[in-house]
Amino acid sequence: MASVDTFFLQPFKTHRKRLVPLVPAQRVPAKTKHHALNEGERLGKTAEGVAVIHVTADDETGEVSALDVLARHGAIPEEFEEQIPAL
Repeated sequence: MASVDTFFLQPFKTHRKRLVPLVPAQRVPAKTKHHALNEGERLGKTAEGVAVIHVTADDETGEVSALDVLARHGAIPEEFEEQIPAL
């Protein structure tokens, strides 16, 4: 069982100032940890919030074995923070 490391950025934006002020925007893939961290800093200057995420999954089954938030920039919704440990 080989594991695969995946890095991506999850930006958040305001959705029309409704009851749910921050909603996830389109996920941005990254090639490496270094690339993800650099892009997170850059995107954090324009987005309202960005989470840089590292996922380790089984190559054959796709089952996630680890999920880590490497960095946070700006505002991150509480619901997002609560769901990370559950995965």
